[in-house]
Amino acid sequence: MIDLINKAKTEHSLNKDELIELLSCQDGEQIFKAADEVRQKYVGAEVHLRALIEFSNICRCNCAYCGLRCKNRDIERYRMSAEQIVETALKAADFGYKTIVLQSGEDVFFTADYLAEIIREIKKNDVAVTLSIGERSFEEYKILKDAGADRFLLRIETTDRKLYEKYHPGADFENRIRCLEDLKQLGFETGTGCLVGLPGQTIESLADDILFFKELDADMVGIGPLIVHPHTPLNGQQNGSLDLALRVMALTRLLMPDINIPATTAMETLNPAGRILALQSGANVVMPNLTDDDARAKYEIYPNKAGVNYTELSEKLRSIGRTISHKKGYRGNTDCPLTLNPSPAGRGKHTNTARYLRKNMTPQELKFWNLVRNSQFENTKFKRQYPIGKYIVDFVAIQKMLVIELDGGGHNTPEQQKYDEERTKYLKSRGFKILRFWNNDIDNNIDGVFETISIALRERD
Repeated sequence: MIDLINKAKTEHSLNKDELIELLSCQDGEQIFKAADEVRQKYVGAEVHLRALIEFSNICRCNCAYCGLRCKNRDIERYRMSAEQIVETALKAADFGYKTIVLQSGEDVFFTADYLAEIIREIKKNDVAVTLSIGERSFEEYKILKDAGADRFLLRIETTDRKLYEKYHPGADFENRIRCLEDLKQLGFETGTGCLVGLPGQTIESLADDILFFKELDADMVGIGPLIVHPHTPLNGQQNGSLDLALRVMALTRLLMPDINIPATTAMETLNPAGRILALQSGANVVMPNLTDDDARAKYEIYPNKAGVNYTELSEKLRSIGRTISHKKGYRGNTDCPLTLNPSPAGRGKHTNTARYLRKNMTPQELKFWNLVRNSQFENTKFKRQYPIGKYIVDFVAIQKMLVIELDGGGHNTPEQQKYDEERTKYLKSRGFKILRFWNNDIDNNIDGVFETISIALRERD
């Protein structure tokens, strides 16, 4: 077990069987300790506070675990006005919060255009805006991004398709994936996450969830134990395990060292020390709820939600050597979004650039792609022109954490070489191995190129 934990700490990579072994082990303390060390190394001691505003509990969905489900008739519905939302956000900004989280059920009364007006008003106060409003079209997401929204949280809840369909009646698993891919493409810092403890969920399924987070290259991941709501079909079932939820969270930190991970309210609800335990096991975000008391009581995804007292939290953080951040807290603990760095070779600085590059590949890139697409080379899935954090890589095998770069003559300049060194250092910090080939190698020694890649793939098993 220690060898696997050390591998995760240094390489930030585990396969499914290795994740299953660590999720199943008797003692998770070493996993938590390792995750805390990785958190300290990559995002530091600061804890980012996100001011949560739950502006509507009306929802068109019927998720079996959620108290907001549309078929729950034992809930008093509410909807805040635009003026109330903006006023609450301004109070949060005045108090010092640097991120405002607008969360609701899937309430289609709030159209993209309506929300865009609210976002623009809030953004006048030099804050980041996170949205958690569910599934929308690409066009709607684009309106929200153009209005200034910075982040979007859309939890997958489970990557087990059968479980997903069971607990999300009428929902489309593929559409959920489509939404997450759209958000990444539009340049949102994209968050997702899972519930731990759904009836029928397996350790294998949770391992798949972690691998999904990594393949998506999520910028934030929220993980919480199931807390059963009495007015749902899960009434009478057991709550999820806090220890198992902490393990999933800690392993996510080990594999994705620089992302944002909240200490979720559900953890504190199950255990008064749950939030602190999470912060000592890889988490670096807390989301105090600033919704007024009357509305907050009605936003009952699960019962008896724990609250956050700012003074008490500050004291608890000091006791474990942590401080409250005054940054907006983008991925990597920066105060600005992780967009693509302008490259001396001419690559742009927005994730839409990846789309352009896929349509305008060089002859060598096209030749390489035609030989690896559809997993035809050693049954390995490659992606092309793929955004990874701050950069777009030419080709990547996510499961193997292997990046392939094809370089032309423009990479010979001192300026470009310095850029490439910084890029390589960043990708290695994320756990990737990088292989670089000249275009001439693709043209004249393609067999040698693939022999080198084959060796690297075997090394990454």
